[in-house]
Amino acid sequence: MVNISLIGLGQRGQVTLQRLGRVPNANVMVKCDVETDWREAATHPDVDLVWICTPWEWHMRMAVTAMQAGKDVALEVPAAMTVADCETLVRAARETGRHCVMLENCCYDTWHLGVREMVRHGMLGRIKHLEGAYAHTVPEGWMRAHGRRQGGNPYPTHALGPMCQLLPEGDTLDYLVSLSSPIPGDHTNTSLIRSVSGVSMLLHYDISTPRPYSRMQTVCGTLGFLQKYPLPTVCLESKEGNVELSGDEAVKYVEGFIPPHFKSMIDEGKAIGVPNVMNYMMDRRLLDSIENIRQARAEGHPEPMCLDMDVYDAALWSSVIELTDMSARQGSVPVMFPRFVLPEDKGTSSR
Repeated sequence: MVNISLIGLGQRGQVTLQRLGRVPNANVMVKCDVETDWREAATHPDVDLVWICTPWEWHMRMAVTAMQAGKDVALEVPAAMTVADCETLVRAARETGRHCVMLENCCYDTWHLGVREMVRHGMLGRIKHLEGAYAHTVPEGWMRAHGRRQGGNPYPTHALGPMCQLLPEGDTLDYLVSLSSPIPGDHTNTSLIRSVSGVSMLLHYDISTPRPYSRMQTVCGTLGFLQKYPLPTVCLESKEGNVELSGDEAVKYVEGFIPPHFKSMIDEGKAIGVPNVMNYMMDRRLLDSIENIRQARAEGHPEPMCLDMDVYDAALWSSVIELTDMSARQGSVPVMFPRFVLPEDKGTSSR
């Protein structure tokens, strides 16, 4: 059982409470809103994990406070709003030896889980290009208002996280160029990113035009092409014969590669009627990992490398908010990514 402090009882916090009520090893001991003394919740002596569902600007300071109190942390997306705050999160995790995980549920999309296995087994050959988006009409409200304060991509991680998990082992993001197109009161943003190994990536953001939901989820390799939106599509070349599928057939084919441990969680979630199996898998995987890590600490053993995402992922993916803003405001100049993983950190990242 993992004892949890939940900070933030707004819309996302209430949904999270309902979600955690369905996870067998979740015990929400403490819950509070930002109007109360959240520091007590972040440092409660009997809590293992601090779960933060507050407005984005609060994430970094709450996470650092919790880690300094010896707690592991789960953060809603994005983990931080600036590169400096991302660096602070990494530094706090490094100095305290505690974990800071960003809750990027799109990394548990069932299509993506199948694609990850296909890429891992070399079925698409060498990955050359990736595309991702957060694009759909969002009604007037806090998200639209927040986006207007940014000149780049204020909400990149739903698209970028899954793309980064498809990069070659040891690869990371090198630089980006970003262009924003103004709309009265809003903007769209398109960024091109290059990885250190030379993979090109297209990242798009648009919540203000009347369009259907899309995260693209496009993968181009020397032996294959996969895309989830707008039409699930599979095109593969192999010695055993080419594969060309679309629609439900493509979905069934890709999801057939989902690893057994994820399939069992999908079946478990469906059996208990969870409304979103992505969230269930994310929550279950995180709490199982924290439980294993806590047991290893208590027994004096090395911590198992069992987290699907870590603080370095949280920092890298969230840093795009400020970096795209910098590039777009300066006429789409190239902007380099910070190197959050230091030489002495080699072997500590989950990727």
